[in-house]
Amino acid sequence: MKLSETIAPALILMVLGAWLAAETLVPDALNADRHWPILIVATGVCFLIGYVAGAGPWQLFLGLVATLGGAPLWLFTSGVLSWQVFPLIWPMFLVVAGTACLAYLAATPSAPWPLLVPGLGALMTGGGGLLFSLGILPIDPLQQLRLLWPVLLVITGFLGLLQAVWHSLSRNG
Repeated sequence: MKLSETIAPALILMVLGAWLAAETLVPDALNADRHWPILIVATGVCFLIGYVAGAGPWQLFLGLVATLGGAPLWLFTSGVLSWQVFPLIWPMFLVVAGTACLAYLAATPSAPWPLLVPGLGALMTGGGGLLFSLGILPIDPLQQLRLLWPVLLVITGFLGLLQAVWHSLSRNG
């Protein structure tokens, strides 16, 4: 194990210890019931610091998922956003997952190209779902899916072909 891979776990233990100490010493000031997603965000930041310090790209993936996924949760639990908004913006979590997959691919020297299809798929599905649920796309996605599902087959096949060609070129070059 590289020294840089121990940074994130050490930082996470420090953050968790500080959180638990604060919760024990001044429980009313922390209000852990409302602010628990801060732990998720802090964990993500620890992983991002570990990645910047030279740890593997998996720390970039975990850092992005935890940071970008925990921040919106904190907005809800702290009362900044009403939970009634959640049904409108839940597809953002798919966008976060797709972004993290693509960042992992970009950061990996010998990229696991099978992640390209789910990464792009999550990004496109989440982006389209977000646009629809916010009313920016005024179409019913299920109705469109019933009409255009063969196009999805073509796109999926094309992405698979692109993935195979890229993998073949990167192996030979």
